[in-house]
Amino acid sequence: MVDRSLLMRAASWTPEQKELYTRVVDQLQRRSARGRRIIGIDGRDAVGKTHFADALQVAFARAGVEAFRASVDDFHRPQVFRYRQGRDSPKGYYEDAFDVELLDRVLLQPFRMGGSTGFQTAAFDLARDQPVEMEWRTAGPDAVLLVDGVFLQRPALAGKWHASLFLIADDRVRGERLRARDGAHPDVAHESHRRYREAHDRYEREQRPASKATMIIDTTDWRKPRQVFDDRC
Repeated sequence: MVDRSLLMRAASWTPEQKELYTRVVDQLQRRSARGRRIIGIDGRDAVGKTHFADALQVAFARAGVEAFRASVDDFHRPQVFRYRQGRDSPKGYYEDAFDVELLDRVLLQPFRMGGSTGFQTAAFDLARDQPVEMEWRTAGPDAVLLVDGVFLQRPALAGKWHASLFLIADDRVRGERLRARDGAHPDVAHESHRRYREAHDRYEREQRPASKATMIIDTTDWRKPRQVFDDRC
């Protein structure tokens, strides 16, 4: 069931937002309209992955499609493990921050299996640094799972997605969003962002996620998101 607050937020969508969300859902449905489908929403910090995935859930619901939400942020590893290479280590952020094996085992695999198999959309409470109580869910035969997060085309997750969206946004805009959200320095080139910036640089250099994406969406102007086509891909 779609959260009521998301449905209320949809009432304030701009014409550009409504058109894009509707078109994205239509394109994804044309690719595969039946069965269980898993869609990844990838991109750097503060491009708006969670917001965009929430909007797509509403758009799918409006199209009569059962849609579920999950975030890789709810599959963090405990602090003692994710900082084992150092709190400021880009290598540690890329390799140790998220339990992708658990994500695959309790969410992606069982969702894909269908039937009455239960799946878990969250496993870890980052604020409390501890696992959450198991809450198993089930879905109908024709359902969509929207998963937002970083590094979704890493080798351990490559091939898990029926479709993937790669979100991009201007660095200055992302910096302002990070300041509003986390109180972070507004310049993403600042040393305080090095851990995340260099991890994403490595990911994009090694995996070229934009080239593997079903769609690339520019969210620099959140009120006027647009699909783009990257000739470098």
